[in-house]
Amino acid sequence: MSAKAKQLIIIYTAAALVTLSVLSAVLYSKLADYRLTALYSSSGAFETTVSAVDGLSRSLKKSLYVTDATLGRSVCTQAYANALAAEAALSALPFSTQELEQLSGFLNRAGDYAKSLGAQSGDDLSGEQKQQLKAMSDTAAEFSARLRDMQGRVNSGELIMDSREEQLQNIGIEDTGKLSAELLGYEADFTAPEDFQYDGQYSTRPEKERGKLSEKQARALAAEAVGMEPRELKDEYGYEGEDGRRCYSAGNVLLCVSSRGLESLSQSRLVGSGSISAEQAEEIAQDFLKARGYDSLSLSERGGNGSVASFRFVPVQDGALRVDDYISVSVALDDGSIYSYDATRYSDDVPKLDWSCDEETARGSLPDNVSVIGSRKVIVQRPGGEYMACYEFDCTGSKGESLRIYADGSDGRQCRIQLEGV
Repeated sequence: MSAKAKQLIIIYTAAALVTLSVLSAVLYSKLADYRLTALYSSSGAFETTVSAVDGLSRSLKKSLYVTDATLGRSVCTQAYANALAAEAALSALPFSTQELEQLSGFLNRAGDYAKSLGAQSGDDLSGEQKQQLKAMSDTAAEFSARLRDMQGRVNSGELIMDSREEQLQNIGIEDTGKLSAELLGYEADFTAPEDFQYDGQYSTRPEKERGKLSEKQARALAAEAVGMEPRELKDEYGYEGEDGRRCYSAGNVLLCVSSRGLESLSQSRLVGSGSISAEQAEEIAQDFLKARGYDSLSLSERGGNGSVASFRFVPVQDGALRVDDYISVSVALDDGSIYSYDATRYSDDVPKLDWSCDEETARGSLPDNVSVIGSRKVIVQRPGGEYMACYEFDCTGSKGESLRIYADGSDGRQCRIQLEGV
C-alpha cells in the first residue's frame, strides 16, 4: 500500500471519528432533553393526582353541609370530575399502577357515587346517603393528606420520582426511596369504606341463592344442548367459575353452563350460503328457548348479516318489555344450527314497579323539536341494578336523526335518551 493511500485512510478514519463524536454529543444532548421532559411529565401527573384527590376530598366534605338541591348536584358533579381526573392522572404515573387496586377502586366508587347522587331527582339526601358520604369524605381526606406528604418529600428530594427508562445500573437495586414504593406501601395499609348498595356502577347487588350443579349435572346439561353424549365433551377449563360455571367444547362449539342453566354457546366455524329463511330461523330460535323452559319470552329485536339470523328475546311484566334482561340467539342459515346463544344478561326476577304516571302525562316531558313515531311500555335497569318502569318513545329529531327518549313511569320525567347508531 502506498504512503498516499495510508494517509487517505488515516484522514478518512479521523473524519469519521470526529463525525461520530459530534453525532454522539448531539444525541446525548437530545436524550438528556427527553429524560428531562419525561421527568416533568411524570411530576406533572403526580401534581395533578394530588390536586384532584384534594379536590375530591373538599367536594365530598362540602356535600355534608349542602341543603339546596341545585347546589348539591353541583358539588356532586365537582366530586365526580375530581375523581375522574385523579384516576386518569394516577394511571399516567411512570410505573405500573395495576397493583394500586384499592386506591384506584376507591376513586372510581367515590366518583360514581357522587355522580349517582347528582343525578337523583329527590331534593334531600337521606341519612344513609349522608353517612356514606361522610365515610368517603374521611377516607378521601386521609388519602389527600398522605399524597401531600409524599409530594413534599418528592420536592425535598427525600423521595425519588420513578423513571420509565430501564437502565442497566438500576437492575437489582431495591425500590425503597421511590414514589412507587411509597404508594404501594400506602396501598397495603389502605382501608376503603365498606361496599354498599346504591344506584351506580359499583353498587353491590344481592344475588339469588341457586345452589350449584355437580360436575355430572353440568356435563349432562351441556351435552343435551348440543345433542351429544356427556363423555364426548371436552373440559375447556379446569376450574369452577361463578355460580358453579363450567365450560366445555365439542368440535367447533364452546358452551358454558352454571346453576342458572345454559349460559352461552358459540360456534367458531364459517357459515356457508343460506338455505333457510329468516322466518324458519326465528322458529328454530323459539323452539330452542322453549326446550330450555323459556316459553313466555317476547321477541324484541331482529338482525343478521345474510349468513346468520340474530334475535333478542325479553320477558314481559305488566305488559312491558324488560329490555335489559334479554337472551340473544343466532341461527346459522346454512344448516339451521344454533350459531350463538347468550343468556348471561337474563334474570328471572319479578321486581316491584311503579306505574303511577300514565303515558299521556309522560309524553309531556318530550321536547318540542321531536316527532313521535311510536311508543311502548318498557322496564329498564338503573346503573345500580334496580328496575324502573318507563315509557319509551321512538322519535325523529329536528335534523331527521332517530332517537329514543325514556320517561319514568312513576313521575313522567325524562330518565334516558338513546341516539340510534350511537
